[in-house]
Amino acid sequence: MVRQLDLAAFYRQLTTMLNAGVSMERALKSLESAAAGRALRGVSAAVGAHIRGGGDLAEAMGEHEGVFPVLHRELVRVGERTGTVDRVLRQLAEMMEQMAAIRKEIWVQMLYPLLLLHLSVVLGPLPQLVFTRDYGAYGRAILSALAVLYVAAAMVWWMVRQISRDRSRLALADRLVLAVPVLGKIHRDLSLTRLFSALKALLNGGIGILEAMPRAGAASGSALLDAAANAAVPELKRGESLVTALAGVVPGDALGLIATGQESGKLDEMLDHLERHFMEESRRRLRALAEWLPKLIYVSVVLWVGWQILQMGRGYGRMLSGVLGE
Repeated sequence: MVRQLDLAAFYRQLTTMLNAGVSMERALKSLESAAAGRALRGVSAAVGAHIRGGGDLAEAMGEHEGVFPVLHRELVRVGERTGTVDRVLRQLAEMMEQMAAIRKEIWVQMLYPLLLLHLSVVLGPLPQLVFTRDYGAYGRAILSALAVLYVAAAMVWWMVRQISRDRSRLALADRLVLAVPVLGKIHRDLSLTRLFSALKALLNGGIGILEAMPRAGAASGSALLDAAANAAVPELKRGESLVTALAGVVPGDALGLIATGQESGKLDEMLDHLERHFMEESRRRLRALAEWLPKLIYVSVVLWVGWQILQMGRGYGRMLSGVLGE
């Protein structure tokens, strides 16, 4: 399996060598030993062999669909047709680096809340241990709580996998996620980031708006945006503006910038601005979520420990009353 950052570095290295005047065959030959990861070095060798046999880069990438997404192959095909392969590869590297940076930030921001959640599992049954000195019961309480957490996480992962395989359920899943406070807006912002990033790359690669829209929608990772992008094509064919076609699924302020870009002939600049704007919005909301989650966990732990102490106190009170009654 090839990591996204390794593939981004592969594109960067290939771009650098092509800009330096190195032929595609020689560049790929160099990457057979210089590419990050054994899998990617093997892919470089296979792609290089395909090109030396008379094929082109897009065709060679098509033989490794698990490594090179459809969007990447289509952009490279356009780049080969227009003589801008180096620029396309640079854009792909930038896209992947941005998405990898966001993914890394999500994990970094969620690491502390996850550690704190595990700590709360250890602290929750602590009053019971203090009162009873029963270490076996304390250990069983921790293991059962962890089992509940991990089983719930596994079920969520399984549900996501099942839904991702059934396109008819993706739109419903999208709506459910969007309805969740904070998380819904983070999902929306990330989807819009991918949409505008892909649309910008496609238009800069020379693909027309009618072809670019459905491909950008598929790259967004959102079933709702994908459906909206496909629904926009007939409207664009009828002469409607991009703003009209995307109304209802793209925020109003973004539509205003798109309209300005179309009128001024600088749509690519506006798409670049929107990509960066929604990326920063997703990061801002993510930081806010990471800031508030520990506080919610703290409050939950305090309430849970207090409840445990109260229950233990009541139990001892009843036991004492029984003893005194006798």
